Amino acid sequence: MMIMSAVDSTFFTLNETATAIWLGADGQTCLSEIVARICSEFEVVQHEAHSDAEQFVKELAEHGVLRISDRPIADASPLPVSAA
Repeated sequence: MMIMSAVDSTFFTLNETATAIWLGADGQTCLSEIVARICSEFEVVQHEAHSDAEQFVKELAEHGVLRISDRPIADASPLPVSAA
């Protein structure tokens, strides 16, 4: 999967794990839940996966691709995902 920042036109090519994080970031699901799913699917260590996931979402947030919040977003209507 590839995503692009509308703010600075940075392209991100996502591997399977990053794609799982991206698709799980629905505004309602906390990062720890997304990481738990990833750990069960990809057989990775929880603390390493969580650290990597935090770094990934911070990078996306720095480019305006993702917003980080400590609570669910009130209106988290899903955005359409286009297959490229």
